[in-house]
Amino acid sequence: MSPAAHLEGIVCRMEKMKINAIVTILVVLLFTAFSCTRSRSSGTLEPANEQPSPTVSRIPSDVDGIDYVITYDQEFANQDYAAEVFSGVPLTDTYAVDRGVNEGLVFLVFEHMRQVEEYVIPNEDISAVVRIRYDMDVYDRTDVIFTKDNVVMVHTTTSNAGIFTSSDVYILPYPETGFEYMSLMSAAGEGHERQLDILYAALLFYYRTVAPLNW
Repeated sequence: MSPAAHLEGIVCRMEKMKINAIVTILVVLLFTAFSCTRSRSSGTLEPANEQPSPTVSRIPSDVDGIDYVITYDQEFANQDYAAEVFSGVPLTDTYAVDRGVNEGLVFLVFEHMRQVEEYVIPNEDISAVVRIRYDMDVYDRTDVIFTKDNVVMVHTTTSNAGIFTSSDVYILPYPETGFEYMSLMSAAGEGHERQLDILYAALLFYYRTVAPLNW
């Protein structure tokens, strides 16, 4: 069995196993994937031979009986990427001020949740976008954007009965040891652990589907 197939099996069983042990195995194997597919001399991703057609995969989520739906579509990367935001009231309104979103609905996680009004990645900097969502009628989506210089994860949700749509932005380095993501998520505080699982699932999907490894 190839390392990629082995890793896929680990991810599919994640909800049944202890997360600490899983993460340790994941980071080691994902570091191997990064080492094989990213050019360290140029600092860019090695391009895949061909861009695949839109591809969809599924893995079990953290909700019993519900899958994550993982999608790659080249169209995602053919335009600027903007973290999604929406407000049903002006951000200067008392309703927004009282709920702490008046400074913006984009939260930069590794900058102490600093709020900004928008976050945009120019399409010329984007190599690929992998999208993960629950297979259910809930607005909870994570995009993982592979750029020239880093990996950006954007978690988008709604709140207050749909009045607000906000996005948490995680700007991540390409790993040197494979363990950076664990420490970064831990430093971000409570409530971010689930995003680590989603990030690893997106990375696995990317390296199997968009930039297949030559094992």
